Amino acid sequence: MKNVFLSVVVVATLISAGVGGTLAGFVDTEESTGNYIQAGMLDLLVNGKNDPNVGAKLQYNCSIPCISTDFYIDLFSWSECQGAEAYMRLKNIQSVENGYKNYEGTDYVYDGKTDLDDVPFGYRASKDPTGAGVASTEPELIAEEGGGVFGQYPVGANDPELSWQENMALWQGLGVDYASGISEHLGIIVEVCDDGSDGILDDADDDHDGFISTAEYGAHDWTSIASMTGKMATLGDVKAHLGFLESQNYAWIHVVVHLQQIEAPDWPDEQTKYWPTNALQGDKVSWDMLFELNTDSD
Repeated sequence: MKNVFLSVVVVATLISAGVGGTLAGFVDTEESTGNYIQAGMLDLLVNGKNDPNVGAKLQYNCSIPCISTDFYIDLFSWSECQGAEAYMRLKNIQSVENGYKNYEGTDYVYDGKTDLDDVPFGYRASKDPTGAGVASTEPELIAEEGGGVFGQYPVGANDPELSWQENMALWQGLGVDYASGISEHLGIIVEVCDDGSDGILDDADDDHDGFISTAEYGAHDWTSIASMTGKMATLGDVKAHLGFLESQNYAWIHVVVHLQQIEAPDWPDEQTKYWPTNALQGDKVSWDMLFELNTDSD
């Protein structure tokens, strides 16, 4: 009777303590503190600068046909993230007549008839140095408008009533305001430093002086960007993928521009092949370049 009574007491005690049918074992807990999510930071520097201080990266005033000019642009990912895709876009391509010469603060253009005391014969002061028919030199004026002599060949005045073939047969000019042609004859190549061709952009500035020497260029692999290689006139508003740029790393863009000679296979004499290219003298092509870092690879 005593044992039965003790059993009832034990069960009653456990129930009153809140313990059910399963008894508790051992317990150990650990607490993780300081958890957070912070958005990364993306910052692209072009030649070490942000807008509005980036400015022009490609400027050259004395380009002549068949001579290439090299430019280098560095991109730096001053970011706090795992990296991002780099893009480049050409926009606002414009070709304009820019035929003037500056002498002692005054712009002069060629008309072939003005006689001033302090400048060579045939040049006049111009308040508006741009626009149709503005020529910087005699050969440009003859090539665009005719009315002169190229070598030993007389060049008649441009006749808008005749067809292009008829004008060519009569040694006519290429037409007033041929400036639009310069973007059609400016070749451009854009390539990036990509050692190993793995799609990851690399730093080609081995001595870290901010410039790419011929030796440094030759010591690295360069990948040409197909969509940004060709005639400038065909590359309007192109956005091209350059590659993946890791944070806290540099990437180098190599841009080669080449003013090409205008092809004129029908000239009857070899020396006259230079005549149509004369129409490009003083003309100017300009464009803007947009650089982008983007973590969205789609």
